[in-house]
Amino acid sequence: MNNTFSFNFQTLVFSCLFLISTSFTQDILAQETDFNAAATAELEVDPIVAKSDSEPEDKRIEAWKEEAAGLGIPVSSYSDLKGIQKGFYPVLATLATSKGSSKLIRRLRRNGINPISFFHPENENLYICSGRYEAGDDAISAAKQIALEGRHRIVSILSVEDDAYTPDEPGTFAAETSYETNGINLSAAPVKASAEKAPNAIIKRANQYFDRMWYADAAQMYEEGLERNPEIKSPEIIQRVADAHYFNSDMERANFWYEQLYQVEDEDLSAEYLFKYSQALRGAGKYGRARRILKLYDKKLEDSPIGRYRRDELLERQATLDNILDSEDLFAVKNLKVNSEYSEFAPAFYEEDKVVYASSMDSAFFATRRYKWNDQPYLDLYVAKMNEESEELNAPIKFSKSINTKYHEAAVAFSPDHNTMYFTRNNFGKKLRRDNQGVNHLKLYRSQKINGEWTPAEELPFNGEDFSTGHPAVSPDGKQLFFVSDRPGSMGETDIFAVDINEDGSFSIPRNLGTNINTEQKEMFPFFTGSKLYFSSDGHTGIGGLDVFQAAFDEEEGFLEVKNMGKPINSSKDDFSFIVSEETQKGYFASNRDGGKGDDDLYSFERLFPEEVNENAIAGVITDKITGETLPDAMVELLDENNILLKEVISDMDGSFVFEDLESNTKYHLRIRKDTYAEKDQFLQTYENELVTADVPLSKLEELVTIEAGVKKLKTEMIYFDFDKSTIRDDAALELDKLVAVMQEHPGMVIKIESHTDSWGPKEYNLKLSDRRAKSTRDYLISQGIDAERIESAIGYGESQLLNECDGSVRCGRDKHHRNRRSEFIIVDM
Repeated sequence: MNNTFSFNFQTLVFSCLFLISTSFTQDILAQETDFNAAATAELEVDPIVAKSDSEPEDKRIEAWKEEAAGLGIPVSSYSDLKGIQKGFYPVLATLATSKGSSKLIRRLRRNGINPISFFHPENENLYICSGRYEAGDDAISAAKQIALEGRHRIVSILSVEDDAYTPDEPGTFAAETSYETNGINLSAAPVKASAEKAPNAIIKRANQYFDRMWYADAAQMYEEGLERNPEIKSPEIIQRVADAHYFNSDMERANFWYEQLYQVEDEDLSAEYLFKYSQALRGAGKYGRARRILKLYDKKLEDSPIGRYRRDELLERQATLDNILDSEDLFAVKNLKVNSEYSEFAPAFYEEDKVVYASSMDSAFFATRRYKWNDQPYLDLYVAKMNEESEELNAPIKFSKSINTKYHEAAVAFSPDHNTMYFTRNNFGKKLRRDNQGVNHLKLYRSQKINGEWTPAEELPFNGEDFSTGHPAVSPDGKQLFFVSDRPGSMGETDIFAVDINEDGSFSIPRNLGTNINTEQKEMFPFFTGSKLYFSSDGHTGIGGLDVFQAAFDEEEGFLEVKNMGKPINSSKDDFSFIVSEETQKGYFASNRDGGKGDDDLYSFERLFPEEVNENAIAGVITDKITGETLPDAMVELLDENNILLKEVISDMDGSFVFEDLESNTKYHLRIRKDTYAEKDQFLQTYENELVTADVPLSKLEELVTIEAGVKKLKTEMIYFDFDKSTIRDDAALELDKLVAVMQEHPGMVIKIESHTDSWGPKEYNLKLSDRRAKSTRDYLISQGIDAERIESAIGYGESQLLNECDGSVRCGRDKHHRNRRSEFIIVDM
């Protein structure tokens, strides 16, 4: 499957027609976009305006040329202009390439001009004109009207004097593009390339193919053009040929060209292209090099403002990938006999013993409709019977004539009773519908089975004309519908969303599944079992292209940690549309991995070993330290040993909490907060599939005020310092935060800080060190919002107030000396 970083079209079609990269906002499935590319389509243009009178031709020509000269409008005349119909064309713009033409044409249309466009066969520029006229004076009149109304300036008048138009001329290049304007379809006619001009012409044509997302043809033409004329190689062309192979899932050639781009750009290569390069290396099985490039990608992100906040995530990426590659195979997979030389993917369980899937096999006609991305037939839905023993899919037939159309249908899901189906289809009525950029998006449809027949499909209400919606998945209870979209509000290129299915068949507002599932890249092909969500992604850490991931579902916490399914479900290529029976632990998925029969093949799988149950958990009860009463609504945070927040829960009405599905033999940190209570920290470690209990008593803030030897103090754990240091340690910061909470609870409280050292070192030095520690403690409290006026003093006493006998006259261990390095807090006023 060609993932937008590496899919072939057929899956991209339904794998997402969703954004391919930041530079291709129009790359969306099944889209036949009207770009300004030269065309093989016939140039059929009816006269817009007939000749107005019967003046002698020479006088008429002389008159309109004089008028043009008087208006300062240049006239360019051509005869025998191959592929362009005879007439007069007011030129609004000439462009060296088609880049930016779509935006210009949209602006012209907003200004009431329906432009036509074509490539000039001699100078190879793109001409955008207001129309075609039979007479020169009519062209001048139109030009004056446009200029007087301020809608656009006229660059020139193009006069084609002899009709050399011959459609479908042999030997011409075959790219299709047209702009529809008031019933006129003016397409660029076929253009022959002379031998001496061939390389540049080939690159231009390759660019046009690329802009239309015909990546297979574009890649071939770029290769041919560069081979014939290597001196025209530039970073822009290298980037495009690499991308063409990348989007067509040819990772070997993509890797070859990205390597050349990297050699040219070096440190200036963008994060986007470093990511693509690493993906191509993975797809080619070159994991060592992929790791090195991925580190550069991470560094590029880390150096950016947003990247600095993702440092921990980037540090974990490599370790995760190593674990995936080193893990043992948990599944046996098998390529199915039902696969053809084309694409088969997106399986869905149907009734007791059937599977419905998408295929471009097109068994009815061998050379019917074909999509130009990879010259494969359009997708249809097929149904086949499962063999319980071999897991093969037998006797496939087309699913339903009322569902399959002449365009794409794929990615289907059924209600639990199998009487309602949801599926993905191109947005079309009598013909493909496009947004204002010419993009044909995907939509979700629903059909009901009545008396054994599927009703005509109805469009779902949360589709849109300017974005794609597809890849449905229904929850086992039939109450939720998951889907994929690139709609506004998406976090990445494509995200997974969910809606509630109401009893009357209506839907809730779509909700994004959030950052735990969705990344800045692509997530697609969800499948939900009720306890786990399976999906494909190229944003989570994987081994190449799209990988299959799973996330356990908890009723209270939602979706938990995302985990890679590992080998052999995942490969260096695209692996997607995973479905499984939790009862049998058997299922199907699709992949374009090496060794298949077609572009995308269906595979069956069976788990080799029973799935391990992770019983690692931390559970406890929050109570009041004095009364023993349970405390509901306390915030309990789970952090790792680096104080990075992993999860958080609110204690139940009985004060209980639990964190499940934790790692074995791992250190964790609990932090508990509740209003009017002092914050509590507790440190624990998990073992092997064991429940660790952590009952937590909380003290009220006022209970932290105590009297020692007639002196009122704030009772906290000792604020310790490292030897010969005055910086605030992490454990000291936790205790100082409790002090901050007490002082905020009692705004009239005033304190003084006393800091002490051990007896190591000279007394004079220790006195100065303790004073630095007192000042450091004071500064920390002020930094947390405590008014400096509420700290009467911060004084160091050196080694003059030791807590034990370790004054240098007796032998003491480190721990005893450590106790003397502290700060204390005396309450001056409440």
